[in-house]
Amino acid sequence: MSEKFKVEVVTPKGIVLDKQVEEVIAPGIMGEFGVLIGHTPMLTFIKPGIFSYLEGDKFTKFAVGSGFCEVLKDAVTVLVDEAYKLEEIDSQQTAAELHGLEQQLTAIDASADPEGYEQLINKIKVARAKIALTSGS
Repeated sequence: MSEKFKVEVVTPKGIVLDKQVEEVIAPGIMGEFGVLIGHTPMLTFIKPGIFSYLEGDKFTKFAVGSGFCEVLKDAVTVLVDEAYKLEEIDSQQTAAELHGLEQQLTAIDASADPEGYEQLINKIKVARAKIALTSGS
């Protein structure tokens, strides 16, 4: 059995996850990265995507927004703007949300509102991660 470490996922609404786990896989800005106990400490950005953790012999996944991840030798803390468990996601509602966001994207002028454009892109990425999570991808 692998050694466990603490993982905490926090959003502005509160703590979403606080567990002892064996492994974490997170969507970093340079690509996915994995963490096991004793990992070299680091601080990195998290991009919208799928975050997962291993507990026993089962990976549990979340769709997460952008944020930060602090890795210590015996703990991982993830601060993201949003996080969704599989059971919280309605795939039809998310598909409709994605369609609306993609329509908004065609109407926005990226050069006139770069911050708004980036926020919209991140919302689209989160919606796509939620859809991927519900479809088992």
